Amino acid sequence: MIAILLIVFGIVCVRWLLPISKLLVTEEGRLQICEKVRGYGIFAPLVFMLLMAAQIVIAFIPGGPLELVGGMLFGSWLGLLVTVAGAVLGSFCVFLLVRRFGKPLVDFFVDEKKVQNWKILQDEEKLELWVFILFLIPGIPKDLLTYIVPLTKIRGRDFLLLSNLARLPSLAASVLVGDSLSEGRYWLAIGICAAAAILSFIGLRIKARLTKERSE
Repeated sequence: MIAILLIVFGIVCVRWLLPISKLLVTEEGRLQICEKVRGYGIFAPLVFMLLMAAQIVIAFIPGGPLELVGGMLFGSWLGLLVTVAGAVLGSFCVFLLVRRFGKPLVDFFVDEKKVQNWKILQDEEKLELWVFILFLIPGIPKDLLTYIVPLTKIRGRDFLLLSNLARLPSLAASVLVGDSLSEGRYWLAIGICAAAAILSFIGLRIKARLTKERSE
């Protein structure tokens, strides 16, 4: 079953997701994605939601640029709604897959050393709190965490609620940057990016300190 699943992932990646990943890294490429999604008319939000979910399931696809596309396509509020819906759907799919296939599937996406770096999640008494904090801290790779956390004993309902609620500020910031760029509000976009960079630096320092203290 795992072999079949990985083959399907490979076909989907080669056929659709790798070309999308290459387009996401440039402004011109993101505009091309916007045009392609708009071409689906009233189904454009659904198509983007599925793209967002696929980005979380196929963890190596960059999430930030795709969130920018959501803001460029649909504006702040609708863009955030569709982006969050895609994140919830993707997280749900990952949770089911990890609970079904276990660590062999996680090892395909996450290096064993990186899994060992998250020993803080072994604290079962405060597991839900740590999940919320880690998904809230800017700069931490959320897509990798989405695969690692289901290996713990957390309930699916708690995982979906806590992880996506904690993701909300960073998703909102990315969508707002995309909307600002499309509307020509470049100073606002630069300000948000600068604030995000500072918060990411602080967040990574906090994560390193928490991990060190937990290990000790």
